[in-house]
Amino acid sequence: MTRLHLDAVDEILASIVKGRYAPGALLPKETSLVAEFNMSRGTVREALRALEERGVVRVTHGRGARVQPPEEWKVLDPIVAAALARGRNRRAFLGEVRFYRLLLESEAAVLAAARASDAQRAELRVRATDLEADDDPVRSVQRLRRLVTVASGNRPLAATLRGLDESIEPKLGSGAVDSCRRLALAVADGDPDAARDAARDLNADG
Repeated sequence: MTRLHLDAVDEILASIVKGRYAPGALLPKETSLVAEFNMSRGTVREALRALEERGVVRVTHGRGARVQPPEEWKVLDPIVAAALARGRNRRAFLGEVRFYRLLLESEAAVLAAARASDAQRAELRVRATDLEADDDPVRSVQRLRRLVTVASGNRPLAATLRGLDESIEPKLGSGAVDSCRRLALAVADGDPDAARDAARDLNADG
């Protein structure tokens, strides 16, 4: 998808997320969308096709594009997630994401404590020790979190958490560095209960 098409998707999606077009409503005809968003007809069509792929609208030939119920949207898609994170119900959505991340990351930590290789455990110890010395602690925390998810040995789980990070950067609280250090050391020590607790604390700090 080109930058032009991405911009078109973002603009139309933003108008839906803001409530301008409610679930079940038909979007204006293509000619009206062309005028409203100052886009070519081809760009509008590509944008609608992209939104249909993401479950946001359903396009019916001869009738137009109808907004789908939010529960049918592919909310983990980076474009949809980013729009929801900026929308009028962003607090509720970000709360859902936070709880989802807590569930996934705490279980990834348990798996990592059991499955991490000797090399991964050694790297986690080194990075945990150097965590506060880094000029960018936020970047260090994110790197450590990803090492833990990779060490879980579950690629779909790691990919889902990585996708969340790419679409919605997690907020880190004042206790994040300490929680992340405890997480890394618990995984390195092979302590699943301590790893789960640290992962939960890390998400609670966000």
